[in-house]
Amino acid sequence: MHDSSTCPICRTLPTGTTLTDGAFDTFLGACRDELATKQERFQQRIGGAARWFYEMADASLTIGDTRFAMTPIGTYSAAHQSWLWAWANDAFPPVAKESAAAVRDLYAVTGFRVFIEPGINASPADAMSFVALAVHQLGAIGMFRSPSQDTVLYLAAFEPRANAA
Repeated sequence: MHDSSTCPICRTLPTGTTLTDGAFDTFLGACRDELATKQERFQQRIGGAARWFYEMADASLTIGDTRFAMTPIGTYSAAHQSWLWAWANDAFPPVAKESAAAVRDLYAVTGFRVFIEPGINASPADAMSFVALAVHQLGAIGMFRSPSQDTVLYLAAFEPRANAA
């Protein structure tokens, strides 16, 4: 789990207060930069994999022959221009919702209610901002986007698990 006291991004944030818009923008920018770096490394690790699947019940994401631990972050619906946090998604099993609940800790960091509200009207750019902040908060190594016709599911990926025999 993320330790804000040792994090070079979080250490500079004021504590016990709502971030100003400027401080939040700085925090978000740092999280976006961090995600870009993490995502580049993650893509190099999974590049060329032709198949993938995830399993909510055991919190796993398999890409090619590599099985990663994962935590669902949320879903974005283009048709409804909305974001739903995974911890509030009744379609997910309790174990997935429980692991996703750690993202709500961003409320304590920022003071922004968006992190404790189940869903919000959002743009695709907002969704990517939420993903960057969640990947940071969860200490993930990257994210995986699982598209469908209307809704995109975002997963935080963690170091690979041992492959089952």
